[in-house]
Amino acid sequence: MKCDEDMNRNKNRIHEADNILPESKVPADLLWDHRYDAGKLQVLIYGIDFKVFNHLAEPISGDEVARILNTKAEPTSHLLDMLAIIGVITKKNDRYVNTALAEEYLVAGKPTYLGDMYAMGVKSFDRILADFPQVLKSGISEERQLYSEDYYSNITEMYARSQRAMWSYRALPLIIEMPEFPTFKRMLDLGGNAGVLTMALVSRHPTLKGTVLDRPHVVEKTKQIIQEYGLQNRIDTKGADFTKDDFGSDYDLIWATNCLTPQDNLDSIFERAYKSMNAGGICISQHPVVNRDRTWPQNAAWWFHINAIAGQDATCYETTFSDAMLKAGFRSVESRYVNDYWSIDRVDIARKEKKK
Repeated sequence: MKCDEDMNRNKNRIHEADNILPESKVPADLLWDHRYDAGKLQVLIYGIDFKVFNHLAEPISGDEVARILNTKAEPTSHLLDMLAIIGVITKKNDRYVNTALAEEYLVAGKPTYLGDMYAMGVKSFDRILADFPQVLKSGISEERQLYSEDYYSNITEMYARSQRAMWSYRALPLIIEMPEFPTFKRMLDLGGNAGVLTMALVSRHPTLKGTVLDRPHVVEKTKQIIQEYGLQNRIDTKGADFTKDDFGSDYDLIWATNCLTPQDNLDSIFERAYKSMNAGGICISQHPVVNRDRTWPQNAAWWFHINAIAGQDATCYETTFSDAMLKAGFRSVESRYVNDYWSIDRVDIARKEKKK
């Protein structure tokens, strides 16, 4: 009898427990925030694709925007309101106007326009992630193209605008503030693409001369950009494959940013860099890297993971570049992290031994 009573009491306790309201101990805010964040990128891309920002230099009504874009008024007003919610435009008294950010970077035709590069990158990532369920089941297969052919045909022009817009976010201010900077006579921009970063350094030094090294078809466009700024007497170009070709010689500074991966045989690259430099020269690498957990810095880690899913794993860890520099023979490497426009980058500053 006592056993039956105990069983009945336990059943009652279970029944009572089933009717107790749960008390959440962890806020679910992150889930809801990401739910609404998910569509914001796509709306921003629509704004870029329709060149909405080209017409918002001054306050303008939604109906006027719809008339200019040849779109319907009601959905256009929703698009504009959503862009205001995102924070790239503002709305006051039913009129819309660009924020300073949109006016600087999202107006097509401006020398600092980033809209096409930004949109192409987002769309490429979306294509890769759309295939993620299949990749999870079948594994990562052969390398897939991350970007469309349009990207590759326009990359130098895009990079010129990107470099014009963002050079001050990179390590260039750090270089200009170096005590050695006034003594530099000649520099090499390794994988320099449009060469705008070299122009920024040369224009802030009375006598410094520079060489931009990149693929032959890239530097043909680079030459035109250099001429536009009237710096052809101080900056030249070298069409070469930096993964295997000679760099030249007599450099006091070699600068490489966002152009190297572990697949490029970094040991060989930094050995050739070391040999091409004068005694006491400085070699600077600025690249995205991740910690061993592959979770920080978050933007860089996200980018590496997406590339890996597409069969292009180019993950660089925190000491990937500094280790190769020391192995090449550089006397020392000073490392620090800087805020680039898209992520946190690591800057490795290697110094070659001075003459005794």
